[in-house]
Amino acid sequence: MAPDYSKNVPERPEPHKADVKGSLPSWLQGTLLRNGPGIFSVGETTYSHWFDGMAIMHSFTFKDGEVTYRSKYLRGDTYQANIAAKRIVVSEMGTMAYPDPSKNFIVKAITFLNHTVPDFTDNGASNIIKYGNDYYATSETNYIRKIDPVTLETQEKSDTWWTHLFCTMCTFQHFSFYC
Repeated sequence: MAPDYSKNVPERPEPHKADVKGSLPSWLQGTLLRNGPGIFSVGETTYSHWFDGMAIMHSFTFKDGEVTYRSKYLRGDTYQANIAAKRIVVSEMGTMAYPDPSKNFIVKAITFLNHTVPDFTDNGASNIIKYGNDYYATSETNYIRKIDPVTLETQEKSDTWWTHLFCTMCTFQHFSFYC
């Protein structure tokens, strides 16, 4: 049976000891961080494309043959705005956010015109990168979100367009870190 990508993935913010079948190599120590879409609907609204879902971060910590898992939503501006409005109000690559249907025509028109060239989302659901000593959740936009690699807490937003070289900004979502 194929997984249902239209359902929201619940977060698990506290470490949970995983059931290991078999054994892990003794040299496998450390933490693997991953992210991807996890919230696909807010209120009565749903995202049009799987990539648009709001980010959930995953942490797998390997220590002495055991694995602990935790996950947490990336609580950036996009998450905060959508949750506060109880519907999708920030457009994503494949999903256009529309004006609140309960507003009158004038307010809808102003809202629509204000979003003709929308501010980009900070929904970092594409990758997690290490930049110096810091970790960031990234997407295809120029905003990256600093995260705590241990607790998965969302920290400050960085606008890479202004703070980093253009050539590095273009590769953040598909960046690989090797040590």
